[in-house]
Amino acid sequence: MKTAWTTGVGKELAVDITQNFKESLVMRRRLLELLEKKAATSVRMSHSKDAYDNPNWAYLQADHRGYERAMSEIISLISDE
Repeated sequence: MKTAWTTGVGKELAVDITQNFKESLVMRRRLLELLEKKAATSVRMSHSKDAYDNPNWAYLQADHRGYERAMSEIISLISDE
C-alpha cells in the first residue's frame, strides 16, 4: 500500500484506511483488471492506422498518453506492491 493513502490524515483514520485497503483485495484486483484493459485499449487505438486520417492526430496521441499515464497512476495506488 502506498503511503499516499495515509499521508496527511490522523492516526485513527490511517488505521481505518489501512484496514479497508487490506479488506478490499477482491475489488482492487478486479479494478486492476478493468483499468489494465482500458489502458490497453487506448494503446491499440493510438496505434491504429485510421487515426492518421484525423487532422488533430497529435492531440489525440497526447490525449491517449495522458489517459494511459492516469490509468498507470491509479493502478499503482491500488496495487499490493
